[in-house]
Amino acid sequence: MYVLRVCIPIISLFWAHFVSSAAAAPSDANLSKPPPRSTTPANLTNLLTSIPSEFNIERHFWLSIPYLPEACFVNIIAALRDAAQGDFAGRMPITNYHTTRFLQPLIKIGSPDLVNIRRKYQVWGLFLTAFYLHSLDDFHLAIFSLRWKGEEVGLVGVGGPRVAGGVTNFPLMTRSSNNGFGISYAYFGTHVIRKGAVFMTIISALMEAAPPPLETRIQSTWINYMKNEPCAFVLIPSEAARTAPGPFFTYEDLMDVLTTATDYFAQDDVYRQMEMNISIAGVVVAQAAFLHKSNPGFLELAMGNGTQHDMEIK
Repeated sequence: MYVLRVCIPIISLFWAHFVSSAAAAPSDANLSKPPPRSTTPANLTNLLTSIPSEFNIERHFWLSIPYLPEACFVNIIAALRDAAQGDFAGRMPITNYHTTRFLQPLIKIGSPDLVNIRRKYQVWGLFLTAFYLHSLDDFHLAIFSLRWKGEEVGLVGVGGPRVAGGVTNFPLMTRSSNNGFGISYAYFGTHVIRKGAVFMTIISALMEAAPPPLETRIQSTWINYMKNEPCAFVLIPSEAARTAPGPFFTYEDLMDVLTTATDYFAQDDVYRQMEMNISIAGVVVAQAAFLHKSNPGFLELAMGNGTQHDMEIK
């Protein structure tokens, strides 16, 4: 009982600190990154963005309360999917996220004015938060300060009780079968891919998919991978999706593929190469795969295609 009575005030103070500001606390790590190196030719409709060098995150609070790595990744993906589906230049309210599969850790999005946060800061901040947790193998309760040109513009909390704002139990599989959107999948090959590599590839791809309007069509091969991770995501639209009358494959469809794959991996607890067939109204519109980089198919596709992210922690 003594431990319980001590921990509750500490956690309460922690979240009071979250909603006021993290700026006064000492930072113990700064995450910086050169712009991602893109080798994508101009004829691909892979509309890529990099995180500007003026943006970074700092960890301002840490508590020795551990979480399952897959729970952190899946709930960050839910928060990122929600941020990515709106106007990239717009704002969104502060929100707490979890999924039915993982009720904890809550992923909390805050802002200095306690009202809303720029959507692009949330997208970049969630990616860098996931990268930080993954790179340091440090999946504990924490607060990260999001900074633009040195000024605090937002906060991401991992774990703890809810803060101001609503709680969103975000469904990863956002499409219902009655609208004709369907995905079939299968694992293949003998390569085992590290769990964190799979989820970071999904998070990286969601970040790259966020800026274009949801209805933008993808009509060429779309590839995303991180330099030091063994996993790559590849999507190839079908001939039907490349020509009128369609149905066409859009960035909204891409996001649904990525989040649905997240649910498959977490549900099956299998981390191997995966292939998917995506259909709309019974018409196959794309094929996608999570590949190990040693796969000859990836090596062939990646020659001159895709986005490679170079990241480091200082």
